[in-house]
Amino acid sequence: MSSYTQVREIVMMNLRSVPQRLGASLVIVIGIAGVVGVMVALLSMSAGLEKTLSGTGRDDRVVVTRGGSNGELASFLDRASGTLVKQDPAIARGADGLPLASGETIIITEVPRVGQKTGANVTLRGVEPVGFTIRPELRIVEGRKFRPGLREIIVGQAASLQFAGLQVGTPLRFRGSTWTVVGVFSTGGDAHESELWTDTETAQSAFNRSGYSSILAKLPSIDSFEPMKERLTANPQLNVDVKTERDFFSGQSGTLTTVIGVLAGFVALVMAIGATFGALNTMYSAVSARTREIAT
Repeated sequence: MSSYTQVREIVMMNLRSVPQRLGASLVIVIGIAGVVGVMVALLSMSAGLEKTLSGTGRDDRVVVTRGGSNGELASFLDRASGTLVKQDPAIARGADGLPLASGETIIITEVPRVGQKTGANVTLRGVEPVGFTIRPELRIVEGRKFRPGLREIIVGQAASLQFAGLQVGTPLRFRGSTWTVVGVFSTGGDAHESELWTDTETAQSAFNRSGYSSILAKLPSIDSFEPMKERLTANPQLNVDVKTERDFFSGQSGTLTTVIGVLAGFVALVMAIGATFGALNTMYSAVSARTREIAT
């Protein structure tokens, strides 16, 4: 009997006996599929987060934060520092001659997810009116922009789908005060679409903030970045980090994707070990039940 015939007969014998060991076979298949599913889900989350953050921003815009901070939430710039940054000669000027630089404040609030009653953290970004000029990719898809000085909010398109109560005209309660959703905006699918935006001065007043989390500035050209960075970091009156907007958000994704990657590997390893022992146990049980058949 040739080797091919032996292999064929053994495979056919196993296939014909599958109905007799269907339960044991399903345990092995489901265990391995569970490991693969968890691994794929976590790696997909990591890849999606990295793609979203790395695709946010442009090279001709600069984000200035407090020196040593690892993000806008941990950063604080007082008004004097914000004024010094905005006065840098490398910043482009608008038609009115004023610098195209927006002082922005980041606040974490709670909004319930769709279908849930408990709140989930969402970013409320205070933006100066010039912030819309700096971001030409932003467009209002429903409603209108917020008016400075009023407790009005516009929400990102992704946030309006993910969280409950963010439809235009809906009131929101933050820190004992009522805010009104007046518009929905789109920025082309980047990280800002998961945020709520309002006027910086209004946000500072409502949440008792006295400064900015960051300064976003528009450059006339990419070549202006290095001279601006050198001036600001060398200024003894300032303690700031200066990065292009694209590099800033790409850096934000690095730590998170590393953590998710390690978590994915650990969970997959634990589940793989469990699935392996489960498969071995099932195989030994199957062999024990068919000892006489195997001997024959």
